[in-house]
Amino acid sequence: MTAVIRAVPNILSAVRLLLSFALYFPEPLSAMYLFTYAACAATDPLDGFIARRYDARSRYGHLMDSLGDVSLAAAELVTLVPFLDWEPWEMILIVAVAAIRVAAFAIGSVRFGRPAFVHSYLNKAAGAAFFLSPFLIGPIGLPATVAIAGIVCLSASLEYLFINISSRVYDPDYRSVFLDKI
Repeated sequence: MTAVIRAVPNILSAVRLLLSFALYFPEPLSAMYLFTYAACAATDPLDGFIARRYDARSRYGHLMDSLGDVSLAAAELVTLVPFLDWEPWEMILIVAVAAIRVAAFAIGSVRFGRPAFVHSYLNKAAGAAFFLSPFLIGPIGLPATVAIAGIVCLSASLEYLFINISSRVYDPDYRSVFLDKI
């Protein structure tokens, strides 16, 4: 396999990092915002698919992918929170999910001596729900979008915390607490 193909997943993650900063410029939920956001979100499954398909996975790649995810999530929240009219329960749910994810990351990183991002199936479902949320706000409304994405993200965050608390060894590709042995 050529070095170019091996580099593609990391390049896509770096593009997601860079494009996420472009989200700070257009009006939130405008066509330009949603186009830029879609380009960012499209790189996420694509980098993972290419890494697995061409056996181009690496420790650095997992970190780049996760940093791209965090950068995009932060850009989404920073741009949408002041723009939308939130109910208190919606903000509480978002803060709870963020707090659990930070705690899970910190606990795992301390336990395993390295950045402890986990790419479980439930975490991937949460990423999909989170990435779809700007597109759902218009058709189904903010409360329904937050409820759907929030429940999926809360479930994934609790699983992430459980995995990092109870796993004997770090495995960034841990599939699910329902499928894998801790």
